[in-house]
Amino acid sequence: MDVIMGALNWYAALPSSVMVMIGIFLVGLLLARLKVGEALRCSIYVAGALVAMSTMVGMFSGAATPILMQVVEATGLKLDIIDLGLGSAYSSVLFPLSFYAILLVVGLAVNALMIVLKLTDTFDVDVFNYSVWALASSYVWAITGSVPLAIVAYIINEVVVLKLADITAPAIQDAYGLDGVSIPHGNAVIFAPVGMAVNWVIEKIPALAKIDWSTDKIEERFGGLISPSMIGFVMGIVLGIAGGQNVGQTLLLGVTVAAFMIVFPRVENVLVEGITPVADGMREICAKKFNRELNIGLDAAILIGMPDVMATGILVTPVVLLLAFVLPGNRVLPMADLAIAAPFLISCCMPYCKKNIFRGFIAGVIVMIITLYVCTATAGWYTQCAAMNGLPFDSISTTLGIGSSWVAWAIGQVFAIFA
Repeated sequence: MDVIMGALNWYAALPSSVMVMIGIFLVGLLLARLKVGEALRCSIYVAGALVAMSTMVGMFSGAATPILMQVVEATGLKLDIIDLGLGSAYSSVLFPLSFYAILLVVGLAVNALMIVLKLTDTFDVDVFNYSVWALASSYVWAITGSVPLAIVAYIINEVVVLKLADITAPAIQDAYGLDGVSIPHGNAVIFAPVGMAVNWVIEKIPALAKIDWSTDKIEERFGGLISPSMIGFVMGIVLGIAGGQNVGQTLLLGVTVAAFMIVFPRVENVLVEGITPVADGMREICAKKFNRELNIGLDAAILIGMPDVMATGILVTPVVLLLAFVLPGNRVLPMADLAIAAPFLISCCMPYCKKNIFRGFIAGVIVMIITLYVCTATAGWYTQCAAMNGLPFDSISTTLGIGSSWVAWAIGQVFAIFA
């Protein structure tokens, strides 16, 4: 048993891209029936694309975060719950859980069982993101002190996210050409209903329904003068000016965001090239043997660099600071996750908003309002769990990127009855 637990802990510590590479290789070999060389090539392409995407997200975050921090200081926001970012969740709240390796086994087993019972069409190969489902476990463990109840909370969170991944897969595939892919990410996909609701309401209001700020429409109307790269450049310039940067730094931010808009879709093509043979093979085999098709579950990071998602996210980001200041009852000071939270959390809304930046902006504001209130409500649990792991924070803390899960909050509220 010690050997098995050691192996699981070793696997749990692997970088996300490595986990995905292993997962894609095994799926390609065992489920898609690809030859070893082809399965390896596909796994390397997908993992390589994810590394490139992660690098680009880091590039944007590294350029934008210091500027946004200056904006935070300039506004004089004085709130007592600090956004420490995604890193704090992984290093102090999720991975250090003494039973985390058990959660990985449970997660894989539940996903497999749901596929067998035809309760889901998603096979989540991004095992790294199983950690996001563990947020509910962390909360329930902090509330009740019970590991069994924490495991039950994990299963509930996983089931909800997998079902949402199934529901949203067709829209995401149609919008971005990601055939055979779904997004069972425990934070991004849970906000897709906001996009559905916003789009439904706007469609009922003729004046608003006519507003089309999609990147395709903008480029079509203004020609080469207005393209996704130009939109990114202008938004970066505006962000730099708002942050009080000098001319050089402002132009650098503009070029950085433009680079994101230019390069990300090309990296996306590499991911599609790698995932397509695996997805096609898996669906063909499953269709023959089980009379059904399965989707490969991947991280929402594959969406945030899409021009419509990133453009909308950048527009929403400054509004988050205003919301933090004016929302009654909010106690969260957006900091570490401020640059990337909005694009990430609204990514699964955009297909339902028809990739329309206007509709996405409205959905994004609603998503960030929910995020601030959820993070305020769960910060005590989040901070307590870190302390129980022996890694206490210096203040009451949260993370906009992961602590925003209203599903984990709802599960915590239910299990508080057992406290």
